[in-house]
Amino acid sequence: MGKLKSASEFIPKIDFAKILAMQNREFFWGVLTATFVADLATKFCVQKWLVIPRKILPFFELEFVENQNLAFGIALPRIWIILFSLVALVLLANIFVKNVRKQSKISGIAFGLIFGGALGNLGERIIFARVIDFIALPVIPNFNLADAALTIGIILLLAFYSKIFKKN
Repeated sequence: MGKLKSASEFIPKIDFAKILAMQNREFFWGVLTATFVADLATKFCVQKWLVIPRKILPFFELEFVENQNLAFGIALPRIWIILFSLVALVLLANIFVKNVRKQSKISGIAFGLIFGGALGNLGERIIFARVIDFIALPVIPNFNLADAALTIGIILLLAFYSKIFKKN
């Protein structure tokens, strides 16, 4: 009979040296995939189980909302929203490929967040003609994980502009 293996042999080991050695391309695809999957998973869970709003903190609530408009309630016909999103993604991809320093890990993270969030919302708009928003904070309209990823990615681009973009 074979020797019994310990439980620790079945747990995947994280090689932090490999993670630190990754180039921005690997960071980009990893963050994009994680963002996209997390966005879809949270929207699925919210749609399935969030029947009534749930107050988490005095300033933070989970509330299911179907949003057919763009950010901040900007109303446009569905085809214009999809076309606008596709053009924005193509322009961002062009900027990423042509103007970004290849060794900048922060660029892979920032653009991964932006593309992962954009693809999550765009896919939902194409398939369902709406986006599920569920994070409710005072003062701003409800939003979702994809919106948060887009916002964080843009903030990272602005904050680390000189480290991300090539000097011309």
